[in-house]
Amino acid sequence: MAGGPYDIIEARSPRGPRRWIGVAVLAALVLVPVVSLLSGREPGSVPQPPPPVPTRAEVVAKDAPNVLYPRPRHRGGREILNVVFPDGSAAEVGYPAELGLARLGVRPAMTGRLDGEVGTYRQLTVPPGGPAGVAMGRPMIRKLAGQVTLWHPMSPAEGEVLLFAFDPWFVALRDLKGGMSFEQRMLWARNLRGRVTRDGYLVLDARAPVRLAGPGETFRGEQVGPQLWFGGARETLLVLAPVPGCDVAAIELSVIEQRRRFSAETCQDGVYVAASGERGQVERAVAEIVVRRTA
Repeated sequence: MAGGPYDIIEARSPRGPRRWIGVAVLAALVLVPVVSLLSGREPGSVPQPPPPVPTRAEVVAKDAPNVLYPRPRHRGGREILNVVFPDGSAAEVGYPAELGLARLGVRPAMTGRLDGEVGTYRQLTVPPGGPAGVAMGRPMIRKLAGQVTLWHPMSPAEGEVLLFAFDPWFVALRDLKGGMSFEQRMLWARNLRGRVTRDGYLVLDARAPVRLAGPGETFRGEQVGPQLWFGGARETLLVLAPVPGCDVAAIELSVIEQRRRFSAETCQDGVYVAASGERGQVERAVAEIVVRRTA
C-alpha cells in the first residue's frame, strides 16, 4: 500500500496479514520521517548557499487548509466525483452518498528522485495547515528558488523540509537527517513544477534531473506512483492509486499499513482502492465504491 512520507522503504514496519492492515492518521502521516538512501553524488554547478537569514515564523508561516473538497454530482442515492491524480490521469468515482467521500477532503501524494541516484526516492505530500503545519512555530530558514522555501526538521530524526507553493497548494518534501546537499535541494527547487486543474486538483511535473514516479511504479515492493488520499485523522482514510495490471496480492501501501486499523483493498479498472478505519465503514467503502478510468 502507498508510503507515508516516504523516503521510503528503509523504516517500513513488518507487514501483517495481507488484506487486513492498519494505518497512521493523516495528520500523523505528515509527521512520519522520510526514509531514503542517498547516493552521495553532489553536482558542482550550483553555488553554495548564503548564510540563513532568520525570519519571524508568524510572518511567513501562514495557516492554509491545504485540502480540496470536490463538488460531487448526484445520481439517485449516489455521488459521483471526477478526480485527477497528481500525474494528470483521471477517473470517475461513484459511491453511496452516505459515505460522504467528498466531505472527507482529498490530498495528492507522489514520489520522485534525482536521475542517476537510485536511492533518493522521496515522497511529496500535502501537509495539513500548509506552511503553519510545517513550521510548528519555528522560523523559515531561507528561500531557495521561486516559491520554494526551506524549513527546520519536523522531528529530531528528520532532516530539513522543502516547501513548494503551487497556489493554493503547498507540497512538502521532507529529508533525512544529514540527507541532501544544497546542490541536490536546488535541483528539486528549480525543476519540480505544479499546476492546478479547473476543479482544483494539483498536477505535478518535473524537468530533468528530477523524475517523478509513474503509475504502478514500485521501490522495494512499495507503491510509489501517484495517489489521492481522502480523509484521515480519526476518519476513514481511503487511497486511490492508478496501478496498471492492478493485483492486490502484490501491492504494499504503508500509508494504510501504518495506521494499524481495520483495512481492506480492491482493484477496479486499473485503480487500486484501499481503505482504513472503522470496520463497517471500510467494508462498505471497498464494496460499493465504483472507479472508472477516464484518462
